Amino acid sequence: MPEPGLGVVVPIQRSGVLAQEFCHSVARAKVEAVFARSFYLRSGDAFICVGEPDIGNGPLTLLGNLRPLREIALQPGRSAAVCDRHITIGHSIRLTLDRIESWRPPPWPVGPSPARLIETCAALAQRAAIDAPKEGLARIGGPRIALFGRWLTGMLGARHARDVAVEEAVQGLIGFGFGLTPSGDDFLVGALAWLDAIGARDAHAALARAILDALPGSTAPLSACFLRAAAGGHVGETLHRAVSSIMAGDTDAAIVAVENVGHSSGWDMLAGITTTLRVAAHAGAPA
Repeated sequence: MPEPGLGVVVPIQRSGVLAQEFCHSVARAKVEAVFARSFYLRSGDAFICVGEPDIGNGPLTLLGNLRPLREIALQPGRSAAVCDRHITIGHSIRLTLDRIESWRPPPWPVGPSPARLIETCAALAQRAAIDAPKEGLARIGGPRIALFGRWLTGMLGARHARDVAVEEAVQGLIGFGFGLTPSGDDFLVGALAWLDAIGARDAHAALARAILDALPGSTAPLSACFLRAAAGGHVGETLHRAVSSIMAGDTDAAIVAVENVGHSSGWDMLAGITTTLRVAAHAGAPA
């Protein structure tokens, strides 16, 4: 039974690992942004997303049936009290956390040969040239993507090509674009996911360090939170599905996974995956 004064009680069904850490370490938060199927809570530089199950699992998500909230005009700025058992927003909403199922992505699959990946990369690039939004990085980020590719080429074995520092490559991308998650940030998240999937540990670590060093003040706060998660090896269900589909050579499934993520965010992640895939495959990096 709801406690007196609480208008809506929403049981949370699944939680990502970083969302659980948020609930264990944060006492106060506020509603940062509200969307049709989700809203964000913020405490300092940390965010979690509370959403309907159909938005997909992720390291920063709490998922539950939010339909009872649709009659309540939840507004940004409302305060929330947080503990490991529940989150109370104002005097009318309680999210209960005592029956949650933890979510973690499954292990990455074993990928095919570099030659097969090069074919898959070409197919993805062809699709992106036709279907990617005009505002997305796949169309407007040529020089920035090329700079990143030169750094990664040197990092993965072509020592003669090491004329670009990782800091220079990251600075050209981080914060580039518009929105809650700028295109350059989404690109970097996709690149980190692919490097993690193929076990390119040195490249992943170097890129993660450069991103974390560059983060303060360089991009939108929510996007910085997603970048910190990706740098730590945490990716969401949709991105995991896209990477896994590409490793299986299923370009159609990869496109389906990303095409409805934001206006261009999914495509920008795919640009990061594709760029990193191409360089790694030609360098013979593990896959």
